[in-house]
Amino acid sequence: MITEEERQSIINEAVEKALLRLPEIIGNLMMNQANLLKLNRTFYEKHKEFSARKDVVASVVEKLESENPGLEYSKLLDKAVPLIKEQLKTGSKLDLATVSKPNLKLPSLTDHGEL
Repeated sequence: MITEEERQSIINEAVEKALLRLPEIIGNLMMNQANLLKLNRTFYEKHKEFSARKDVVASVVEKLESENPGLEYSKLLDKAVPLIKEQLKTGSKLDLATVSKPNLKLPSLTDHGEL
């Protein structure tokens, strides 16, 4: 069994090592974030038609990420382009402005009124 002094010494050393690694970890995270930002900018510059529908792009990319874990992000974006185009084409055919009210009168239940 270790003494309280040895235990505290081990804890202090572990904390010191963790704190010394923080700048390296934060630096890597910042580089990764900058790289993703650059890839996204390049993607939207290359495909300007997607800029107005970033919600569709995000949805398709998220779906592909879940289906292809570990796939490099740039390859994932390349793989997403045809799916995004298909999604946008399908969505453009939908008429979201015209809404018709269904007939709520049931002929067989005329004495019960309207639903």
